[in-house]
Amino acid sequence: MPFTPLHYPVGYGLSKVDRRLSFPGLIVGSVIPDVEVLVLRFFFPNLLDHLVLHSLVGGLTLGTLIAVFVTRFLYPPIILGLFGVNRKLLDDACKITPSLVLSCIMGAFFHILVDISMHWYNPVFWPWVNPLDIVGPLVLLFAFEGDIQLGFLRANVFLNVIMVILWLIILIRNRGENLWERIWLGERPPSSG
Repeated sequence: MPFTPLHYPVGYGLSKVDRRLSFPGLIVGSVIPDVEVLVLRFFFPNLLDHLVLHSLVGGLTLGTLIAVFVTRFLYPPIILGLFGVNRKLLDDACKITPSLVLSCIMGAFFHILVDISMHWYNPVFWPWVNPLDIVGPLVLLFAFEGDIQLGFLRANVFLNVIMVILWLIILIRNRGENLWERIWLGERPPSSG
């Protein structure tokens, strides 16, 4: 998987498709499935670390509920405290609306799609298909010698490098005045700002 914050370009890219989407919802939705990685590694180290929130069923239901909660109640104080963005814009961007819920769903869905490509197991169709029966296409592509674990490592490095490059492009593109507001709240339509 890309390192969790490296999923940000997914949410950022989705925000360019339709500016009516909630930028904070896209960002939080695109990283929230990795919450389970921390929980499973800490509390259940003998289990696979991608399960429920990395499945379509879990990501689009429980993942969306968690993302909506985090976007509404945790994102604002964290972003305000760390980056000092405009409080009113932040509060407006994080109100629970159909757009925010849809954005959280889309962020989680695209997180799952990105992760599918480069894992040696995929719970995407859990509970109907064993996660160990689905190997990501990038893993297979990079498993030159037939070594799936080495293919996973190469795919992981490849995807992380791509995401770092995308992050850098986003930062360069948004440099200047109000950088943090554009990075954490997105580009606002003229009528709202």
